[in-house]
Amino acid sequence: MTKPHHVHGTGLVLDGVGVLLRGPSGAGKSLLTLSLIEIWLGKGLEALLVSDDRVDLTADASGVVMNAPPLLTGLIELRGRGIVHRPSCASARLHLVIDLVPAYERMLEEDALSTYILGHQLARAPVPHAERIGLRHQELLVMEAVRASTSPAEP
Repeated sequence: MTKPHHVHGTGLVLDGVGVLLRGPSGAGKSLLTLSLIEIWLGKGLEALLVSDDRVDLTADASGVVMNAPPLLTGLIELRGRGIVHRPSCASARLHLVIDLVPAYERMLEEDALSTYILGHQLARAPVPHAERIGLRHQELLVMEAVRASTSPAEP
């Protein structure tokens, strides 16, 4: 197990898929996370928050693990309301990285769909941040990335 690597982001689990949202402050990570949790729970699927604003990452032979820093498990900021609680877990395996990016690309190159963290290759989806596209469009892009990360690879 590696030393914890601190990341500015939000970690969550959507129906068994560990997701890390990365992006600058104000990009909409927390709002998108809250919305995704509500969508998954509304469908009767698992949706758990690991932590908001900061995620500690470690690696082992099997991949990367997201860990909630002490006192942050299950807490997330809803701007205009304050800190709220959501169903949570203290750690989860990471499968998918969502990068909230300033640019909007219609057709992505294959190399944009993966990233390396702590020596492990992971699925990645760049999603324009809240100033570029609406929340519903962001949700659809994340949902499609989660589906793609759980689908068998084509030959």
